Amino acid sequence: MGTEMKIELPTQLIEDTIRAEMVRQIGGENRDKLIENVVKTAMSQKKNDYNSTPTYFQEAVNGMIRDEAIRVFKEWIGSNRADIAKALFTYMNADKQKRLKQFAEKLAQNISRYGIYVSLDLKDE
Repeated sequence: MGTEMKIELPTQLIEDTIRAEMVRQIGGENRDKLIENVVKTAMSQKKNDYNSTPTYFQEAVNGMIRDEAIRVFKEWIGSNRADIAKALFTYMNADKQKRLKQFAEKLAQNISRYGIYVSLDLKDE
């Protein structure tokens, strides 16, 4: 039977030490240099070497823009919900026979032994 040596590291102590050193560095005399390095890295560092890959900064900005656009659009939908529902109802009822035929065709095409998947394209052709 082999001997086993178990070493228990005080992980909380290690985490606290790392955290304290990071706080010291962020607020210390190297603060300006640290901020400059973070900005330079964010502006130039990519996740991979492909030319079309955005930098971390570009990706963060794109994400912020996308999130804000989604928030504004959801807000707009919320405040215009009644008008949107009315317009959709009018559109769907404009040519009931055509919509019913589209639905029936898609339904028939997509019946399988596992279930039914129906996707309708509501564009007029």
